[in-house]
Amino acid sequence: MNALPLFALFFFCLSSAQAQVRYQIEASYGYDVIIENEADGEVSILTSGEDPQVIISSEKSSPRIHPRETVLSFEYFCPDGVDFVELFYTNDLSDPDWSQQRQVEGDALPKAETWQPYTINLSVGSKGKWDREQNVFRLDFGRKEGLRMQVRNFTLRAPTAAELVSAEAAEAIVAAKVETADAIDALLYKEDWPASINAIKVLEETIEISAELEQTTQGDVGLLSLEAHEAIWDTTAGSFIQKARFDDTKVHFSIPRFSEIGRDRLTNRFAIISLSESGHQLQSYPKWADSVLAERSMPRLRPSNLKGLGGLEYKEGIFDDDLDTLGVTAGTVNIDLGGLIADASSANTIEYKHQNKTWYFHAGSVERFDDLLKKLSDKDIVMSAILLISKNSGSLVHPEYKTAGIYSMANLTNQASSDLYRATVSFLAERYSRPDKKYGWISHWIIFNEVDFGWVWTNMGEQPMSVYMDTYERAMRLVWLETRRFNPTAEVFVSLTHHWDYSPSDSLRAYPPRDILDRLALYSKTAGDYAWGIAYHPYPQSLLRPRTWEDSRTTNRFDSPYITPKNIEVLDAYLHQPQFLHNGKVRTVILSEQGYHTPDYSTDSMADKAAAIAYTWAKITALDSVESFHYHRWVDHPKEGGLKVGLRTLPEPNKPFGERKEPAFSVFSALETADEDAVTRPFLDRLNIRNWDEVRVPRKDIERND
Repeated sequence: MNALPLFALFFFCLSSAQAQVRYQIEASYGYDVIIENEADGEVSILTSGEDPQVIISSEKSSPRIHPRETVLSFEYFCPDGVDFVELFYTNDLSDPDWSQQRQVEGDALPKAETWQPYTINLSVGSKGKWDREQNVFRLDFGRKEGLRMQVRNFTLRAPTAAELVSAEAAEAIVAAKVETADAIDALLYKEDWPASINAIKVLEETIEISAELEQTTQGDVGLLSLEAHEAIWDTTAGSFIQKARFDDTKVHFSIPRFSEIGRDRLTNRFAIISLSESGHQLQSYPKWADSVLAERSMPRLRPSNLKGLGGLEYKEGIFDDDLDTLGVTAGTVNIDLGGLIADASSANTIEYKHQNKTWYFHAGSVERFDDLLKKLSDKDIVMSAILLISKNSGSLVHPEYKTAGIYSMANLTNQASSDLYRATVSFLAERYSRPDKKYGWISHWIIFNEVDFGWVWTNMGEQPMSVYMDTYERAMRLVWLETRRFNPTAEVFVSLTHHWDYSPSDSLRAYPPRDILDRLALYSKTAGDYAWGIAYHPYPQSLLRPRTWEDSRTTNRFDSPYITPKNIEVLDAYLHQPQFLHNGKVRTVILSEQGYHTPDYSTDSMADKAAAIAYTWAKITALDSVESFHYHRWVDHPKEGGLKVGLRTLPEPNKPFGERKEPAFSVFSALETADEDAVTRPFLDRLNIRNWDEVRVPRKDIERND
């Protein structure tokens, strides 16, 4: 086989009596792929990186696309299979402007040891947004380097009868999800409940519940208990706990914390129901516990400055020196829950009792976290754990997870998987909340990653936001309740990107962060408040442009499309509204992932990075909601899509952690020290300002736009 020149075009056609639109590979536009021509129009593809992209366009000799031709088809041979295929479409090969707004999700390529057909329905997948003028396609074949496959016969054709039926079935599935979303919203937004639960306190042996009716009733009422996996809109869900009669408008329930079979009701929800011969009916919105008697006394740890680092790992030779020089007092660590879980006991597992059952965890994996967290805690670095569920996490993976997602939403659809999720979180909380710091401390728990782009980062399949957030909010609650068992100051955090108030191109795959926060506030009001905060990622508007002070799509209004360092005050002002306060105080904000790209390592590029850091600090130090800023990342990574946002350069031979990027490394080190003014002042000219006060926006100047 001979490697084809980059400028070559490769033609694929499917022989047919009818005219069809045939497509060719545009080799010069591919990325992370090596393409080789074979006999009979077959092409071999070797993925050379973790973002393999193949570009195809229609042959000039092909007929114009007919309106019925909406199915892109080809044949493939791939013994290893591909986790997922993503298709992007545009109308200009020379300037393609690829965008998630013009994206279609394909199914996985199953393992194939013979030639197999593959199709993507562009009309269905784009929800009718694709049109015939969008005739250039980019196919992303998973994220695995070193994968070999063969392809042939790319055509655009009309759907078969079977494919039309399949499209109708897909529409019916979406309609059913919308119906579920409506049922969720009908309960969540209902305001005229005849009863309410005012407080739920979890004590050592009992759960104390205070409730009341708006008016005196002569009827019988009772207490309904719902486990974490049970849907509140399902009228058959839950179990009757205790009957009571209201003599006045108030009643108190005292129930055993543990059921007759030893199940802890810590994470159950409770509702007032009316009782009749025909069954029961909800009289109040089901609520979670808002107070948990902790088994231990733990302080509320607060970093001594705002400086943090994201994704901390032990780096031999620079670990102590860099962290001490930078003055880091906060950080994050990524924990893949599935990577900790063992199926059975062995000499290399740790046993843990939870919900009257024994669970097993891999000792080696756990001990690696022990070693890291102990080192960091001994440095008084306040640690946040980012809990993640990889696609190989077994029953923790949500049943509707699609392989386009880097991580999965938690599977809370049944008791067994919910128990596994709870047990894993409880194991971590118990281990990393010891007063003696034996294994180190975790104070903050970030629930998954960038859930507003759930399709990519916390995948649950295509879902209306109401359905997605029902599961996500339960996942947050469960972590809060399980961690509060051991640490009375533990907090949980929602993870969000720098997008803010906008209309996603696909509302079943992405959700505006502003809407997510509004919904969390509504859950706190309706289902009981708890200590949740925000783990925001205010990158510059374009991750490739570090001069964030030049961001053009930010405003000082609540309806800004983006929140970046340029208008970070919008987030702070938004959270100071009464509906977001917790116990009268603003919720904790961690800026848990953001950094500034250096397109090259030139003097000018390095200065832009340093200026961006100084500029950001001038903004965030004035905000009382922001607890810490976790810089992403410590060292540039060669496989981060070309981004070079680190405080150190790319690894080199004999320099496994590169070199310190100056002056950015020194600027970060000087922040919140006596040297800050002297080190940051030289960058004022770069922003064309006289002092840092000029970049700050007072809270009173943020426009509400209600």
